Amino acid sequence: MEEKDNLLDAMEKKKKEKMIVTFFHDPLGVIRKNPIRLGYISGAIGIGLMLLIYFYSKSHEGWTGFVAPYDAYILAGIAAFTPPAYYMYAEEKRVKKADNEFPTLLSNLAQAKRAGLTLVDSFRLISEGDYGILTDGLKTVTYQLTWGVPFEDSLRMFAKRYPTRMINRSIEMIIEGYRVGGDVGNILKITADDVNELKALEKKRAADMMPYIAICYITFGVFMLILLVLYNTFIPMMSEAAEEVTGAGVSGAVMVKVDSERMKMILFHCGIIQGICSGFMAGKLGSGKIIAGLKHALLLASGAFALFAILEFAPV
Repeated sequence: MEEKDNLLDAMEKKKKEKMIVTFFHDPLGVIRKNPIRLGYISGAIGIGLMLLIYFYSKSHEGWTGFVAPYDAYILAGIAAFTPPAYYMYAEEKRVKKADNEFPTLLSNLAQAKRAGLTLVDSFRLISEGDYGILTDGLKTVTYQLTWGVPFEDSLRMFAKRYPTRMINRSIEMIIEGYRVGGDVGNILKITADDVNELKALEKKRAADMMPYIAICYITFGVFMLILLVLYNTFIPMMSEAAEEVTGAGVSGAVMVKVDSERMKMILFHCGIIQGICSGFMAGKLGSGKIIAGLKHALLLASGAFALFAILEFAPV
């Protein structure tokens, strides 16, 4: 019994070691299998940086941040959300590559099947071609069919490997047509035509939405220019006016002291908020999902942070 437990422990240890090696070799592939792991990574980065900032501020009396008070925590938040943003960006590129290659794969498969080849021979023939990211999955389906795996199960495993909306929809169409006894070649041809129409519509929608995404970036740029003018002109002018009125001792004048550092902090926070909101709006307009704007939000917020850092350490 003890020997069995030791064997199980050794197997579990070996499995963990293999997972670590696999993670460094293909981190996106490991996260793709269980996306909640990405939350652990982001949480660890965010909490670690915030604790570091907290203890640093405690040990350095009077330190409030790099650009404005609390800006270090904003920078920690940007760093924490960078891994999810990169993962979503990489997955979006992966989905686009899969969707771009899928119509060609279906068309070639339909031609091979309608030429009189068997289903297995059709897959074996087209698996010799290059379909980019879909090539490995296509070869796997070919091996499965050769080994006797049911056609429906092979297609579902293919769809699970490339879980895009277009591929899932097309696979279900093929399976339903196959179940009712239709000619597979005709089913594949109809599905290929349907996919091509969908791709054309998606390209048109992306082209139509691109100007609106550009407007979000232009709006952010104009807003940052306004903040730049306020930062370099309006705040110093108000500070000088307050000093002149106080020095002149104007009778009956009530002048509130201008806290220029606080006003700069407010402008900095306005720039960060505008960047985040513009980014999420760009994602909603471009992809139809707010979360898709995370990469835009981080990019624009980082741009606002960089601008105020330049104004602080290298005034224009």
